Amino acid sequence: MINKKTLIFGFAILGILAIVIYTSNFGKKLRIKTKMELLGTGLIKPKIDANTLSSEIVSFNYEGSLLNLEGIPVNLADYSGKTLFINIWASWCGPCRAEMPYINSLYEKLKDNPDVKFLMIAIDEDFEKSKNYVSDKNFTFPIYHAYEGLNSSLHTKVIPMTVVVGPRGNIVFHDKGMNNFDTEEFRNFLLTQ
Repeated sequence: MINKKTLIFGFAILGILAIVIYTSNFGKKLRIKTKMELLGTGLIKPKIDANTLSSEIVSFNYEGSLLNLEGIPVNLADYSGKTLFINIWASWCGPCRAEMPYINSLYEKLKDNPDVKFLMIAIDEDFEKSKNYVSDKNFTFPIYHAYEGLNSSLHTKVIPMTVVVGPRGNIVFHDKGMNNFDTEEFRNFLLTQ
């Protein structure tokens, strides 16, 4: 029979080992992989209520321009008056890549709605890498390059980052990290802005 001291010592060692693994690079990779696997189950989805800025109105900064696929500059101001789904991403970002199939599926369901626009903004230094990644995966959403950098409303140190701007120019949703945006609740949220 195992005595009480041995049992406590064993649990203490397991606890220390768990902390070491959790805080290591391996632990970080394991947490990301687990979250990526959970995306497809529907257990991970955007928390609209928690991220909706109902008590504080934050205006979106429409300054700046992006390059479209053809290399033509597009002004952000051209999108004022529309509901914007904006996602900041890079081809080398694992969490960005994990959420893209869900964003593409959401885009496919809403692409014919003239009041909702998608801006998938790549921050890869080389836009060709972004274009090749999207082409190889057969994603249909429009991508843009942040060739001038990101303005104050879009600047981030964490990607992926998703922002929804309402037609009145206010940020109504802000989320850092990967998510499954292709839910009925989130589609309805976009359509009712």
